[in-house]
Amino acid sequence: MAKTSKRGEETLYLGVDVGATKILAGLVQRDGNVLARKRLTTPRKSAPEEALETICLAIEGVLAKTDKRWADIDAVGLAVPGVVEPDEGAVVVTPNMNLSGLQVVAPLEERFEVEVALGNDANLGTLGETWLGAARSAHSAVGIFVGTGIGGGLIVGGRLVRGQREAAGEIGHIVMQPDGLLCGCGNRGCFETLASRLAIEREIRKGIAEGRETIITRLVDDIEGPIKGKVLKKALKQADELVTEVMREASKILGYACLSVRHLIDPDVIVLGGGVIEACGAFIMPIVQKIVAADALPGARAGGRVVESELGDDAILLGAVALAMGFGADSPVRASELPLPHYPKIDYAAFGEVSVGGRVFKSDVYIRGDGKAKKRNVKMAKRRYETSHKIGPEELEKVCKGRPEIVIIGTGHSAMACLTTKGEKFLNERGIRFELWPTPQALRAYNRASGRKAALIHVTC
Repeated sequence: MAKTSKRGEETLYLGVDVGATKILAGLVQRDGNVLARKRLTTPRKSAPEEALETICLAIEGVLAKTDKRWADIDAVGLAVPGVVEPDEGAVVVTPNMNLSGLQVVAPLEERFEVEVALGNDANLGTLGETWLGAARSAHSAVGIFVGTGIGGGLIVGGRLVRGQREAAGEIGHIVMQPDGLLCGCGNRGCFETLASRLAIEREIRKGIAEGRETIITRLVDDIEGPIKGKVLKKALKQADELVTEVMREASKILGYACLSVRHLIDPDVIVLGGGVIEACGAFIMPIVQKIVAADALPGARAGGRVVESELGDDAILLGAVALAMGFGADSPVRASELPLPHYPKIDYAAFGEVSVGGRVFKSDVYIRGDGKAKKRNVKMAKRRYETSHKIGPEELEKVCKGRPEIVIIGTGHSAMACLTTKGEKFLNERGIRFELWPTPQALRAYNRASGRKAALIHVTC
């Protein structure tokens, strides 16, 4: 039974992702469904107290977008970049913004009269991916989040490893060049100085100063300001020579960092996330995976996946909620503890139509991981593959909304539909089991399946 609030309704949680460029607050149900979001710009050059006030405004703003009240909120999870002291409710140091030395939990608890849980943002991003994302089937996971800086987190046995000094997982501050550039943390030559967005910006500006041409100068108003991921993505799409060169080098460094993580920890999965990965993952991931695949040090068995974040911009937000719910340092993340969505029964499937929960679709249909049934857009498959019989990652991403553990695919009455190679890879990388059945058998398989599930039902040949 779902936990209830003081008003007798389902309990809700607030997650807050405090970043160097944005503060994102979200109102979240216990199953991880995000009901509303509020995004504000981080006041980076102001006093720490102004940043704290912006956090409060984001929290108030997300509630204002709904009909919910504080009586509905069980707890707040707060994710902050840098080193934090959760037991004291304080920020120790934030290398790329202005919260260092600030007490954050006590003021929020006093203002909103609700319990607040504090954690490092990359730790909580990894926790989020372990709870509901790309690492949810993993016993051990390392998260590497590439944004303004580079953060990391480590999960072992479903528990967050915080370290003796609350500084475990700070992969961005592993020294890779002892005589390298000064990092925001005070050390020199950190991984962050070589492959973060700030490092990428620095190298692009260096190229411009040397007289190299780039479309970046046309895409941003101020070349000395932030060069955001979406700008880098546009430049890569247009094969900008300077940006491609800089991004390739940053991707190689990230790949070798993943290789080092594998040799040191050998986790089930390494998840790459953050704004740079979210925007430019299509360019970065093949380079990283090629480097890891070429590892000359053999393991005792197969395994050790390197995958892209499945939760994207919500990873840290959802990790903060997981912490507020009591998962992480004190108790393991268990997907089995989540309430299941209501899954409709597939009533029947005839040639050209299917009935789901009493609703008749005159087409193929998805039943997503969140239990919602949607008409399949067969034009998407036909545009890409010239046939609706092929099912690729673009469609599977829609089917898997709600993070299913298994996907049942009805291949049609003559079993003509199939997964593409990339479609199979998409599911395998996320640890999602899949079964393909002729459509009549697929109905029975779906209706009998337990746990978090999804389906794509093809109703023609």
